[in-house]
Amino acid sequence: MYDVLVFGDYFFDIIYTGLPEFPSLGREVYSNAMTSTGGALFITACALRRLEVNVGWAGQFGNDAYSQFVRGLATEEHIDLSLARSMDRPYQRVTTSMPFQGERAFVTYADESPDDWFDYWMGIARSASYRHMHLGGLLCLDQAEPLFDLARSHGATISMDCQDVPLLAEGCDWKRLLGLVDVFMPNAREAKIIAGTDDLQNAIEQISAWMPTLVVKDGGNGAWVAHAKTVTHAPCVCAGEVIDTTGAGDCFNAGFLYGMIVERVDPCTAAQFGNVCGGLSVTGVGGATTAPTKTELQAWLNLV
Repeated sequence: MYDVLVFGDYFFDIIYTGLPEFPSLGREVYSNAMTSTGGALFITACALRRLEVNVGWAGQFGNDAYSQFVRGLATEEHIDLSLARSMDRPYQRVTTSMPFQGERAFVTYADESPDDWFDYWMGIARSASYRHMHLGGLLCLDQAEPLFDLARSHGATISMDCQDVPLLAEGCDWKRLLGLVDVFMPNAREAKIIAGTDDLQNAIEQISAWMPTLVVKDGGNGAWVAHAKTVTHAPCVCAGEVIDTTGAGDCFNAGFLYGMIVERVDPCTAAQFGNVCGGLSVTGVGGATTAPTKTELQAWLNLV
C-alpha cells in the first residue's frame, strides 16, 4: 500500500548557476558552475522518499544516457521503481535551466511519449494499492475522468500540479476538470492564466470555488491556501541564500503531501511543511539536492 502514487516522467536538468548577466542573442556568457541532476517528478518522488513516505513512481525511462542517469539517481535515493517502465528506445527529456536574480529561464527538449503511455497509467492505477494519487501536470478531461475514477474506486484522494503544458494555454472546461481533484497546486502565474486575470487574489477566489482545496505557490511570497471557503497565507521559509529555484515547486508538493497524507494535518499547516521543503530546495542547485529528511523538516518546523 503506497502512501502516495506519483504519475509523471523524469527530466534530466542541466542547471547553469552564477551567470554574470542573462544571455542575449549574439553573445556568449560563462556561468560559474554547472550541475546535472534529475528534474520534474524525480524531485517530488525523491523529496517524498527522504521524508520516509512510502512512495511509488509510475514513470517511463528509455535506453538513452539521460534516462539511465536519472534512473540511477532514483535508485541511489531508494525510490520504489517497481511500477516504472523501461523502454527499448530513447526517451530523452532534457531541460536547460538558467537561474538569474531569483528567476530562471528554461530550454527543453522531450522525445514524444509512446502511443500507449495512457494505457500504462491506467494499468498502474487499476492494479496498484495506494492512498493518494499525485499528478505532476495537467491532463485533458477525456484522460482525467477515467484515471480519477479508478483512483476513487481505490478510495484514494487526488492532487494535481499544473506545469506550463500546452493545455494551460489552450484552455479547457477548468471548472469540470479541477472539480475532479481534491487538491490543485499551481503557481501564481499559472493560476492567473487559468482564471483569465492579472490579479492573484481574484484568481484564487475564482478557482477555489470549483474544488475542495487550492494551493497556490507564490515563490518568495510563500503559498496561498483556499479551503472551506477561507483563504490563508502561509509565509515562505528563508532557509539560506537562494542559489537555484529550479524544481522548488515540486519539492514544495512533496512537503505538502507528506503533511496532508501522512501527518494528516490541515491544508494550511501542510503548506507550511511545503514551504520548509521549498525553502530548503532553493539553497542548493537542483530541486531535490537539498530536500530535507524527515528529521530536518521537523527541526525547521520547530523554528517557524
